[in-house]
Amino acid sequence: MVGKLDLDPVLVGRARELARRAGQPVVDLARGHTTVSVERAVLRLAGVSGADPDGIPWVNRLVDAVVADVGLGHGVAVPVFEAMAREGVDDVTLLAQKAAAGSVRFVVPSGRGASAARRASRRAVAAGVRRIDRRRAERERLVRRWGDPPRRPWIYLIVATGDIYEDIPQAQAAARAGADVIAVIRSTGQSLLDYVPEGATREGFAGTYATQENFRLMRAALDESSRELGRYVRLTNYASGLCMPEMATLAGLERLDMMLNDSMYGILFRDINPVRTFVDQRFSRQVHARAGIIINTGEDNYLTTADAVDEAHTVTVSQLLNEFFAHEAGLADWQLGLGHAFEINPDVPESLRLELAHALLARELFPDAPLKWMPPTKHMTGDVFRGNLLDGFFNLVGALTGQGILLVGMMTEAVVTPWLSDRDIALQNVRYVLGAAGGLAEDFVPAPGGFIQARANQVLGEAVSLLERIVDDTLLRAIADGTFGIMRRPADRGKGLDGVARQEAGYYNPATEILESASAGGGAPGEREECSEAEPRSRERKAGTVSAVDQRQIVRPYGDTTGDGMVQVSFTLPVPHDKRAEGAALQLAAKMGLDPAMLVHSRQMGDGFTFFVVYGRVNHLVDLSKVEVVERDFPLLSAKEVNALVKRRLRRKLSVVGACIGTDAHTVGIDAILNVKGIAGEKGLEYYRELKVTNLGAQVSVPDLVEAARAERADAVLVSQVVTQRDAHLHNTREMSAAFREALPAGRRPLLVVGGPRFDEKMTGELGVDRIFGRGTTPGEVASYLVHALITSKVGA
Repeated sequence: MVGKLDLDPVLVGRARELARRAGQPVVDLARGHTTVSVERAVLRLAGVSGADPDGIPWVNRLVDAVVADVGLGHGVAVPVFEAMAREGVDDVTLLAQKAAAGSVRFVVPSGRGASAARRASRRAVAAGVRRIDRRRAERERLVRRWGDPPRRPWIYLIVATGDIYEDIPQAQAAARAGADVIAVIRSTGQSLLDYVPEGATREGFAGTYATQENFRLMRAALDESSRELGRYVRLTNYASGLCMPEMATLAGLERLDMMLNDSMYGILFRDINPVRTFVDQRFSRQVHARAGIIINTGEDNYLTTADAVDEAHTVTVSQLLNEFFAHEAGLADWQLGLGHAFEINPDVPESLRLELAHALLARELFPDAPLKWMPPTKHMTGDVFRGNLLDGFFNLVGALTGQGILLVGMMTEAVVTPWLSDRDIALQNVRYVLGAAGGLAEDFVPAPGGFIQARANQVLGEAVSLLERIVDDTLLRAIADGTFGIMRRPADRGKGLDGVARQEAGYYNPATEILESASAGGGAPGEREECSEAEPRSRERKAGTVSAVDQRQIVRPYGDTTGDGMVQVSFTLPVPHDKRAEGAALQLAAKMGLDPAMLVHSRQMGDGFTFFVVYGRVNHLVDLSKVEVVERDFPLLSAKEVNALVKRRLRRKLSVVGACIGTDAHTVGIDAILNVKGIAGEKGLEYYRELKVTNLGAQVSVPDLVEAARAERADAVLVSQVVTQRDAHLHNTREMSAAFREALPAGRRPLLVVGGPRFDEKMTGELGVDRIFGRGTTPGEVASYLVHALITSKVGA
């Protein structure tokens, strides 16, 4: 990207050099320490799997047994594989079971015993790394087969039901609606578990437990969606918290595509010991580099606790540090999903221009990185309409500044865990903005020396100043002083500190040895795995008239999980905005059947009126067997087929008269059906050469419509009604049908067809018309119906 901010290249270079100097002592610290989670990841690569009857993973039991006998400082690989040789055990999981039973003792061998144990451990771990290589090759093969999304940024969407079997259909629905990346948010508090749960889980809170089996199930489901959609849908989870290295390893083994991976998140927001987290981060990023996984960093989180204007430079500093740490671990630029966020208070003057400056600064500092752009969260109020607009601004900034990964903003942020309906509306917002903006990033160039350029250069200068202080005072001390996210996290405190050990002389980690000795960019091609294409499926819509849905099923409303009965409603009460009004809203919600009801937003609407948004659970059931719908009872024909039938069987042009009647001046509906330009690329009835179309336009009186139909010898009269206030559409339609019955005998009356967004299609008899068309009707449907009703149903097919 050509620079648009007029950044000083000398200052940019200095910023990177300062980040290297600030980060190198942390890398040296990580190189000299290990953690229980690093050692568990090594054994997982060597093949340890499963859990004991209490759900404690065997890998935890094995590492704990080694630590109890010889400590952690030598690593676990050599003591474990020495014990396997001594005990005559060739299955490392079986050794873990024996160790848990207390029947194995561990030692740190020397001489030939140590050499043999090193060789054996390296062979076992290398087999695990080869599995990761095969999964990477598999991803690359599937991307070649199914293709990448056709445009950037990739649309990144979160599912978070707590139940993997609920997550799967929601993730697949999101992919069909346009999501390119599905992130399964992790169950609350899992980052503080010092073990990885086993198996498929259904009991997560505000997210789903990250387990190897859950990874496998979701990856398989998204492969089905990729095959169906013809584009590779990526999967994201979390490599953070106390089990960061194990999560990275499991992600590589199960072909995840992205992982949230940033030590600062755990340090600042989960109070995990900084030393442990930096050690774990380095190992996990080495695994990600090998697996071809894109990491997502967490700078956006700083702005949830700190002011997004005052502390913008801390985000830039963290991005520069994360770039250094990632490169040192072997990650390429295309794997750096560096995070930043749209979190400036919307009430701040020029907030959108400030956001543009910050986003464009990140884009220009890291031109080859797929930056991850995070939506507004802390300024969401429960007003879902305002929130959707704010998300639209966020999406527009993402389009203007060329972001690589755009996380879908939710208008219900901080109200509920997003529902399926919330995601659908949010995805519509993203699709519209990205589609409408197109390549607008090419045209967006800030004014030279203007507000945006000045702000970006100011933030970069402040970042350099902060990096200079960090270099002088060390990164660990800066973290302890609350530099990032205003959280103070000393290096000698925090969760997981007891799981850190300084490496002793002779420490050996076969995984690190393999990962550091190989090229960071490459995994060997995997064994060929056949992936059969889905067979094409076609569905014909069943013909019929008014009928019941052919299902015997009772359902409840769906909010977050199946059968939860949750609904969201909004309404206005003619009362002033105060506590009494809120009590009245909850009383109304209770009378509507919402129990319990939660008032999430209220706002005054002028004097004496208050608007409310309420969520709650209803106990009402829906019997699908009693649902009546109007199904299409005629075949859909092409324009060519319509013309041929009219010419062959009617032997003259079919005459159609259309109008908006009464005081309705909204011709958009009737014009979409009649005018040659039609709608959404489908030609209107004027395009059909065997149809004679008379469009009377708007505000046509019923007597004038009858007279025009008589004069044009109309076969059909089409009436559009958009205005529905006080049931005007119903009154006008009844007046029209009565007038035609009075003016013309049954055999000479034209077909009466009405349409509009608020008509009930089952009311034809009550309104005295032949057909009602609702929202979304196309010209082709109307033409096909006219031919069916006037020709084929009478003459015979």
